[in-house]
Amino acid sequence: MSSIGYRLKSKENKQVSIYIHLRPPSSKVISARTGLTINPLDWSKPRMRAKPKDPILKSLNNSLDSISTFINNKLNTELESGVEFNNKWLKKKLDEFNNRDSKADLSYLTSFLENVLSNLKYRRANDGAQGLKKNTIKGYKSFKNILIEYENAIEERLKFNTLDNDLITDFFEWLVQEKKYSKSMTGFIMKKLKNLIKEASIKGISSTINPDIIGKDYSFKPDKIINVFTEDDYNKIKELKDISPFLENTRKWILIGLKIGQRVSDLLAITPKQIRFDKDNIAMIDIKQEKSGSVVTVPVKDKYVVSILKNELPHKISHQNFNKYLKEVCKKADIIDEVAGYKYNPTWKRKKLVNVPKYQLLTSHDLRRSFATFHYNKGVPISFIMNITGHKRESTFYEYIGKDPKRDSDAYTFLAAIT
Repeated sequence: MSSIGYRLKSKENKQVSIYIHLRPPSSKVISARTGLTINPLDWSKPRMRAKPKDPILKSLNNSLDSISTFINNKLNTELESGVEFNNKWLKKKLDEFNNRDSKADLSYLTSFLENVLSNLKYRRANDGAQGLKKNTIKGYKSFKNILIEYENAIEERLKFNTLDNDLITDFFEWLVQEKKYSKSMTGFIMKKLKNLIKEASIKGISSTINPDIIGKDYSFKPDKIINVFTEDDYNKIKELKDISPFLENTRKWILIGLKIGQRVSDLLAITPKQIRFDKDNIAMIDIKQEKSGSVVTVPVKDKYVVSILKNELPHKISHQNFNKYLKEVCKKADIIDEVAGYKYNPTWKRKKLVNVPKYQLLTSHDLRRSFATFHYNKGVPISFIMNITGHKRESTFYEYIGKDPKRDSDAYTFLAAIT
């Protein structure tokens, strides 16, 4: 009797390959990379599956189940043919599953997407702006898994020349009604689909793609509700005392984050080597931003935070724990005013608009947004703020902080006209 399992060969806090381990009847165990990846923090070793805590990880488990079914069918079909079951055989079957065969029909969406993936290049630390970030490529792979799952649901492989608005609408409704994805997640997937169709059209994969499909905007965004840390919130966190060591460590990161306006990946990576102090005891933090590769120097004048940077720099913490402990710190700091926002509802399996104590909605991302909003409201030129936060376009910056300067400009123009 055969058995199939999945394992990781690394425990590093990054995306690592998932390996399939197959024991054919009366044979030794063989293994190969599945082509799928996961962060070990999201992996359950006893279950040999991803921890199903979000839609992407659930989709990954569905892909692993599909691989198991496919390999089992191939094994049973070839069991009596005298084929030697070894690592080479298993890799070939996985290539078939992933449509990596050189003769794969690129008119199929998943085959074309796999071809695109095979040509994508990771960006290395010393490559500057060349290549794509690992998270970007991870997004493409997750999208492929979702397409495969949909194909299994409708029992049909998607081809570019058979796509029409009815089929795409059905896919959209499947994402929302069956998968229960949030609006933002659904919009992200539909944007990926549109880009894939456009890329296939550019490369001449199919000349029968409906141009209306390429031109139509399938993405949409949920109503944006922005909650930020106020100056009063900052002072409450600053004055918080007598908390456990891990919350005290988090408290320091929060205060630093509110004063430097960086993404959480750059914030939590700060080391003493990046920090300098000038003659006026102003801290200067040199940061190479992970997402953009830009190098910025962020000044910190606040005496309390300067003291932390000089004498009590907090130790590293994972992004997941930081977000978890951040809420606990804010709760203990009495940041409990009731506010509106989107919060994940386990019953609906999606985010839902609720009114809850503010600390429940605050995340590490709000540190950067609060920095940008605070300095914008203080009248700091947005070009100065953008140089620190790493935003490249004014329109993106204004959307980020929930401002629309054009509406104010139009209103003042109207007033001038009627005065």
